Amino acid sequence: MMARARTGFVALLLLVGPGAAADEAKGAAPGLEFGEYLRQVLAANPDLRAARASIDIAKAQIDVAKVFPDPDLTIGVNQYDVTRRGNPSMAGAQLSVPIELGGKRHSRVAVAQSGLGAAGCDYEDATRTLRGLAADAFVDALYARLVVAQKQTALSHLQRLVTVNERRLAAGDIAQVDFLQSRVEAQQFQADVMAAQGELRAAEVAMAELLGPEVEPAFDVVGDLKSAPPALNVPQLLAAIDKRSDVRAAATRVQGAEWQIKSEEAKRVVDISLGAGWQHSFAASMDEGVPAADLLSASVSVPLPFSRIYKGELEAARHTHQQTQSQLQAVRARAQAELRKAIAHFQAASGRVALYDRGTLSDSLSVLEKILYSYEHGDATLVEVLIAQRTASDVHLAYLDALADRAHALIAVGQAAGLTEDLLKL
Repeated sequence: MMARARTGFVALLLLVGPGAAADEAKGAAPGLEFGEYLRQVLAANPDLRAARASIDIAKAQIDVAKVFPDPDLTIGVNQYDVTRRGNPSMAGAQLSVPIELGGKRHSRVAVAQSGLGAAGCDYEDATRTLRGLAADAFVDALYARLVVAQKQTALSHLQRLVTVNERRLAAGDIAQVDFLQSRVEAQQFQADVMAAQGELRAAEVAMAELLGPEVEPAFDVVGDLKSAPPALNVPQLLAAIDKRSDVRAAATRVQGAEWQIKSEEAKRVVDISLGAGWQHSFAASMDEGVPAADLLSASVSVPLPFSRIYKGELEAARHTHQQTQSQLQAVRARAQAELRKAIAHFQAASGRVALYDRGTLSDSLSVLEKILYSYEHGDATLVEVLIAQRTASDVHLAYLDALADRAHALIAVGQAAGLTEDLLKL
């Protein structure tokens, strides 16, 4: 009677699910929540800081594009009689001002401004990508923690079963082989727990990596993977694909390429230089003498554009424009494909979760309970109990895997759609 009571106690323990163990772990101490971790990553990630510097560089390029050509001032002695025979000496100054024609400066500034727009979109895309990486890392760590809790729960049940069987062996109720079999199974589960703990540490290292090298990889992540996901409006998500940051960056580069064509066309317009000069001629002491004089001059300098025969830079700009248009089409098509794949993956993962929720979990526990009842009454073997226990544990682990898969798929949907708000709520 005592042995059966203890076996019944083991049956009660085996019915405790991983969710309860995880809830107890969450209640022990405050942990790191999903939203707080994302905020820390976006504030501290060194790669994102480097991407932010590209915006400042692009702003500086606008200032460079606004620069006017510098005027040229020449001052000097134009003539000096080193023979000392009375020839007049001359000194003067010449100012030459280049004039840009054809809208060169305007188109140059427009190209730089489009570069700034592209840099801003690139930064938004880096933020979007980093947010997705951080969300996936958090889900991986939360999943790994739940797996550890589930395997530890199963291990504790088997260890208690070993204790009960040890007493039953001493009382002569079971054979020694049954006791040894239960102990081997418990040791096998202990190895599984150690492997799961290694996966958890690796997941925490991945989380810390996104925060910088100085962060210790130790996180007490909290969250509920069972939280119901939002309903997806697929047509609305597909229609908003052009708002995605990498698509907008590609569109901005198309505009920049158009301005680059205009800039190259403007360069083919011949610029002129306006010149003004002053010259002072000193009095000369030749036979008839030359009085001192001040002379003014004006000039217009027009280059002979023989180099305009070649159109390499203009043709390169036109081909670059065609390339950016193709890249925009490719980015848009890739974004749509990513979104459709993510939605399909999410729907499949949601179906798996629903399958477990509809009865697979409860059925596995029911089978285990009945096998234990039969074992208590001598109608089932220990091997059948251990198989049922491992099956129930595997079903729970598969359920956790489905929950994590659904969370990753929901993150991928938000990433592919270019949403600024997280669809995943933990």
